Amino acid sequence: MKKLLLGMTLSLAMAATATAETIVLKAGHSANPDEPYHIGLTEFARIVKERTDGKVEVQIFPNNQLGNEKEMIEGLLLGTLDITVPSNGVVTNFVPKLGIFDLPFLFRDRAHMYKVMDGPVGEKLNAAMQEKGFRLLGFYEAGIRHIMTRSKPINSYDDLAGLKIRTMQVPAHVASFNAFGANATPLAYSELYGALQSGLVDGAEAANTNYNSKKFYEVAPYWAQVGWTALVADLIMSESKFQSLPADVQQVLVEAGLASAKVERQAYANSDNSLLASLKDKGVKVTRPDPVPFRQASQQVYDDFIKTDADRKLLEMILATQ
Repeated sequence: MKKLLLGMTLSLAMAATATAETIVLKAGHSANPDEPYHIGLTEFARIVKERTDGKVEVQIFPNNQLGNEKEMIEGLLLGTLDITVPSNGVVTNFVPKLGIFDLPFLFRDRAHMYKVMDGPVGEKLNAAMQEKGFRLLGFYEAGIRHIMTRSKPINSYDDLAGLKIRTMQVPAHVASFNAFGANATPLAYSELYGALQSGLVDGAEAANTNYNSKKFYEVAPYWAQVGWTALVADLIMSESKFQSLPADVQQVLVEAGLASAKVERQAYANSDNSLLASLKDKGVKVTRPDPVPFRQASQQVYDDFIKTDADRKLLEMILATQ
């Protein structure tokens, strides 16, 4: 009997030790499991598991299972989840300096965006995030953004006048669409399909990738290729959680974040660039309005949002990045 009890005690102790040695990190995001966010996080989890010899496991929860983007960011600070990858505009509610990435027509192309994110500008914004309690693990992207409408095509800048266009709850996005002549209507992403279907809004902005994956074309079949912004997404965790982990795990998380960002960005670029033909096959009416009037209208947004010397310096750094 004593041997049996001793054996049970040792087994329980070994199980407890094994459990204690395994660090489980919960990662949440808003996209479908076939979208680039999930592809990037899956690569992140693979690298972390491999380089820690299974000591750290990253569990991924897609499709807003752990809350919407703002709620997941709050969850980092509350300790209810460990990692998330929200669109940059939502993070600006917590780190206002990030708002510069939300300006329209900021990046010349994807290559320019990546160089900005991975260079001195990205380092400055990383420091700003740490000051607010967040650890940046990598900059993901959320695609080159265009405009969908439900009842009429956008053939020119003037066609947008007066339309209710859903935007993220991001000040620069709201200001941009108001400057374009639309009636910007901030709305939760999870409510967008129903809002388009019911006519609560006349249209919205998105990338080719999520326009397709969320089947927005079913309720908004007109798709204007404007490229009004290239959306940054921030792979983050709380700074306090990051600091609570062993130094070797911290290093792996940083390495995995940077490596997974390259995979996620490539997945977005591949998806964005390959979808137009299949969208047309689904009955989507693609138009290509002249972007010049949109760019000209955007100047008012820059005048309203670039107010301080620090803002102007950061903008100069972005525009000068080659």
